[in-house]
Amino acid sequence: MTMVRDLVNRKTTKDGLIDKHFNRRAFNETEGLPEWFVDDESLHSKTSLPVSKEAVRMMREKLKALDARPIKKVAEAMARKKMRAAKNIAKIHKKAESVIANDEMTEAEKARSINRMVNRATKAKPKEKVTLVVARNGNRGVQGRPKGVKGRYRMVDPRMKADLRAVKAREKRKKKGGRK
Repeated sequence: MTMVRDLVNRKTTKDGLIDKHFNRRAFNETEGLPEWFVDDESLHSKTSLPVSKEAVRMMREKLKALDARPIKKVAEAMARKKMRAAKNIAKIHKKAESVIANDEMTEAEKARSINRMVNRATKAKPKEKVTLVVARNGNRGVQGRPKGVKGRYRMVDPRMKADLRAVKAREKRKKKGGRK
Protein backbone atom coordinates (compact mmCIF):
# COMPACT_ATOMS: atom_id res chain seq x y z
CA MET A 1 0.00 0.00 0.00
CA THR A 2 2.81 2.41 0.81
CA MET A 3 4.49 1.57 -2.53
CA VAL A 4 1.28 2.52 -4.32
CA ARG A 5 1.06 5.75 -2.33
CA ASP A 6 4.67 6.56 -3.22
CA LEU A 7 3.90 5.97 -6.90
CA VAL A 8 0.80 8.16 -6.77
CA ASN A 9 2.60 10.95 -4.91
CA ARG A 10 5.50 10.69 -7.37
CA LYS A 11 8.07 9.95 -4.67
CA THR A 12 9.25 6.96 -6.71
CA THR A 13 8.92 5.87 -10.29
CA LYS A 14 7.96 2.53 -11.79
CA ASP A 15 11.56 1.93 -12.87
CA GLY A 16 12.82 2.88 -9.42
CA LEU A 17 10.52 0.30 -7.82
CA ILE A 18 11.71 -2.42 -10.22
CA ASP A 19 15.37 -1.55 -9.57
CA LYS A 20 14.80 -1.56 -5.81
CA HIS A 21 13.56 -5.16 -5.93
CA PHE A 22 16.54 -6.61 -7.78
CA ASN A 23 19.15 -7.84 -5.32
CA ARG A 24 21.53 -10.71 -4.81
CA ARG A 25 18.67 -12.95 -3.64
CA ALA A 26 16.35 -12.26 -6.57
CA PHE A 27 17.32 -15.35 -8.55
CA ASN A 28 18.20 -17.85 -5.85
CA GLU A 29 18.20 -21.31 -7.36
CA THR A 30 16.77 -23.93 -5.06
CA GLU A 31 17.39 -27.04 -7.17
CA GLY A 32 19.36 -29.76 -5.42
CA LEU A 33 19.07 -28.13 -2.00
CA PRO A 34 17.50 -29.91 0.99
CA GLU A 35 13.89 -29.01 1.68
CA TRP A 36 14.54 -27.82 5.25
CA PHE A 37 17.16 -25.40 3.93
CA VAL A 38 14.84 -24.01 1.27
CA ASP A 39 12.09 -23.47 3.90
CA ASP A 40 14.49 -21.76 6.29
CA GLU A 41 15.93 -19.64 3.49
CA SER A 42 12.47 -18.52 2.35
CA LEU A 43 11.75 -17.26 5.89
CA HIS A 44 14.96 -15.31 6.42
CA SER A 45 16.18 -14.20 3.00
CA LYS A 46 13.51 -11.60 2.24
CA THR A 47 14.61 -7.99 2.28
CA SER A 48 12.45 -5.82 4.51
CA LEU A 49 11.16 -2.73 2.81
CA PRO A 50 11.49 0.46 4.83
CA VAL A 51 8.05 1.71 5.85
CA SER A 52 8.03 4.92 7.81
CA LYS A 53 6.17 5.18 11.12
CA GLU A 54 4.21 8.06 9.63
CA ALA A 55 2.92 5.83 6.81
CA VAL A 56 1.88 3.10 9.27
CA ARG A 57 0.12 5.65 11.46
CA MET A 58 -1.73 7.10 8.47
CA MET A 59 -2.85 3.64 7.36
CA ARG A 60 -4.12 2.83 10.87
CA GLU A 61 -6.06 6.11 11.04
CA LYS A 62 -7.60 5.41 7.65
CA LEU A 63 -8.67 1.93 8.75
CA LYS A 64 -10.12 3.33 11.99
CA ALA A 65 -12.13 5.85 9.99
CA LEU A 66 -13.45 3.07 7.76
CA ASP A 67 -14.40 0.95 10.77
CA ALA A 68 -16.14 3.87 12.47
CA ARG A 69 -18.52 4.42 9.56
CA PRO A 70 -21.95 2.87 10.07
CA ILE A 71 -22.99 0.00 7.86
CA LYS A 72 -25.01 1.17 4.86
CA LYS A 73 -28.21 -0.59 5.93
CA VAL A 74 -27.92 0.80 9.47
CA ALA A 75 -27.42 4.32 8.08
CA GLU A 76 -30.47 3.90 5.83
CA ALA A 77 -32.59 2.70 8.75
CA MET A 78 -31.49 5.67 10.86
CA ALA A 79 -32.38 8.03 8.01
CA ARG A 80 -35.83 6.41 7.67
CA LYS A 81 -36.37 6.85 11.42
CA LYS A 82 -35.42 10.54 11.19
CA MET A 83 -37.79 11.05 8.26
CA ARG A 84 -40.64 9.39 10.17
CA ALA A 85 -39.94 11.61 13.20
CA ALA A 86 -39.88 14.72 10.99
CA LYS A 87 -43.25 13.78 9.45
CA ASN A 88 -44.75 13.24 12.91
CA ILE A 89 -43.45 16.62 14.09
CA ALA A 90 -44.91 18.33 11.02
CA LYS A 91 -48.27 16.63 11.65
CA ILE A 92 -48.26 17.73 15.32
CA HIS A 93 -47.32 21.26 14.23
CA LYS A 94 -50.38 21.45 11.95
CA LYS A 95 -52.70 20.15 14.67
CA ALA A 96 -51.20 22.58 17.21
CA GLU A 97 -51.79 25.51 14.85
CA SER A 98 -55.43 24.50 14.45
CA VAL A 99 -55.80 24.22 18.26
CA ILE A 100 -54.21 27.65 18.74
CA ALA A 101 -56.53 29.17 16.13
CA ASN A 102 -59.55 27.79 18.03
CA ASP A 103 -61.14 30.70 19.95
CA GLU A 104 -63.58 28.56 21.97
CA MET A 105 -60.82 27.00 24.15
CA THR A 106 -59.02 28.74 27.01
CA GLU A 107 -55.23 29.09 27.00
CA ALA A 108 -54.84 26.38 29.64
CA GLU A 109 -56.99 23.94 27.63
CA LYS A 110 -54.97 24.70 24.51
CA ALA A 111 -51.68 24.05 26.31
CA ARG A 112 -53.05 20.82 27.82
CA SER A 113 -54.26 19.49 24.47
CA ILE A 114 -50.97 20.37 22.73
CA ASN A 115 -49.01 18.65 25.52
CA ARG A 116 -51.23 15.58 25.18
CA MET A 117 -50.61 15.47 21.41
CA VAL A 118 -46.84 15.76 21.87
CA ASN A 119 -46.79 13.09 24.58
CA ARG A 120 -48.84 10.70 22.45
CA ALA A 121 -46.54 11.17 19.45
CA THR A 122 -43.28 10.83 21.37
CA LYS A 123 -44.35 7.94 23.61
CA ALA A 124 -42.25 4.84 22.91
CA LYS A 125 -44.36 1.94 21.73
CA PRO A 126 -43.69 -1.35 23.53
CA LYS A 127 -41.79 -3.89 21.44
CA GLU A 128 -43.86 -6.74 20.09
CA LYS A 129 -42.96 -10.01 21.78
CA VAL A 130 -41.40 -12.58 19.46
CA THR A 131 -43.07 -15.99 19.62
CA LEU A 132 -40.68 -18.94 19.55
CA VAL A 133 -42.07 -21.73 17.36
CA VAL A 134 -40.42 -25.09 17.92
CA ALA A 135 -39.81 -26.88 14.62
CA ARG A 136 -41.30 -30.28 15.31
CA ASN A 137 -44.04 -32.47 13.78
CA GLY A 138 -46.28 -30.20 11.69
CA ASN A 139 -43.85 -27.26 11.65
CA ARG A 140 -40.73 -29.19 10.66
CA GLY A 141 -39.44 -27.95 7.31
CA VAL A 142 -42.28 -25.43 6.95
CA GLN A 143 -41.60 -22.64 4.52
CA GLY A 144 -43.43 -19.44 5.36
CA ARG A 145 -45.68 -18.79 8.35
CA PRO A 146 -46.57 -21.80 10.54
CA LYS A 147 -50.24 -22.46 11.32
CA GLY A 148 -51.78 -20.78 14.35
CA VAL A 149 -49.02 -18.17 14.87
CA LYS A 150 -49.94 -14.49 14.95
CA GLY A 151 -47.49 -11.58 15.09
CA ARG A 152 -43.71 -11.89 15.07
CA TYR A 153 -42.24 -15.36 15.36
CA ARG A 154 -38.95 -17.19 15.16
CA MET A 155 -38.45 -20.85 14.22
CA VAL A 156 -36.19 -22.66 16.69
CA ASP A 157 -35.27 -26.22 17.47
CA PRO A 158 -35.98 -27.59 20.97
CA ARG A 159 -32.32 -27.30 22.01
CA MET A 160 -32.21 -23.56 21.17
CA LYS A 161 -35.37 -22.95 23.18
CA ALA A 162 -33.97 -24.79 26.21
CA ASP A 163 -30.69 -22.86 25.95
CA LEU A 164 -32.55 -19.55 25.79
CA ARG A 165 -34.61 -20.50 28.85
CA ALA A 166 -31.41 -21.38 30.72
CA VAL A 167 -29.78 -18.04 29.84
CA LYS A 168 -32.84 -16.11 31.06
CA ALA A 169 -32.93 -18.11 34.30
CA ARG A 170 -29.22 -17.48 34.88
CA GLU A 171 -29.68 -13.72 34.39
CA LYS A 172 -32.63 -13.73 36.76
CA ARG A 173 -30.59 -15.53 39.43
CA LYS A 174 -27.73 -13.09 38.95
CA LYS A 175 -30.08 -10.12 39.46
CA LYS A 176 -31.48 -11.64 42.67
CA GLY A 177 -27.96 -12.37 43.91
CA GLY A 178 -28.47 -16.10 44.14
CA ARG A 179 -26.12 -18.92 43.28
CA LYS A 180 -23.44 -18.06 40.73
